[in-house]
Amino acid sequence: MIGVYLGFAVTNWSEQQDRAKDTKTFVKIVAQELGINKAKIESVLDYHKMLRDSARHYIETGKQFSGQPDFFQGIRTQNLLLSSYNTGTQTGIINELELTKIQRLNLVYGSQKDYNEFTKMVLSSLINMDFDDTTKSNNRILKFMAVSMTDIVIKEESLLKGYDRLKKAFNEK
Repeated sequence: MIGVYLGFAVTNWSEQQDRAKDTKTFVKIVAQELGINKAKIESVLDYHKMLRDSARHYIETGKQFSGQPDFFQGIRTQNLLLSSYNTGTQTGIINELELTKIQRLNLVYGSQKDYNEFTKMVLSSLINMDFDDTTKSNNRILKFMAVSMTDIVIKEESLLKGYDRLKKAFNEK
């Protein structure tokens, strides 16, 4: 009986060690993915602020343009990666983390998913707008850019704060 018990204990210990190793690997992969996503956001945040501010300036001053305005170089939204989180959820390894860390991960990855969906909607809406050189059309596009870039900037700044809070939570023991 003692041999059987010891066999179960060793097997259980070995499985726990494997699970702990998998959990460390998961945290490392999530950190790498979030680092990539953070860099993507940082690379476009200033441009989106400029788009927002330029569109507001044109609206406030009544300045007109023909064709594409000089400040516009595309939407440049980013598609944020979600694969590490999905893998952790599918394999159940996420459940090995402390509850507060799971909550932080859920908040950040939920915000990233919302960002991805919102940026797709913005691009789709822009593509479906009538583009002509009339003042009415230009003003409609400027208003759309001012509003949508305001929302995108808010989402991007919120994500950057979320990345920092999550990093802090994972660095705490």
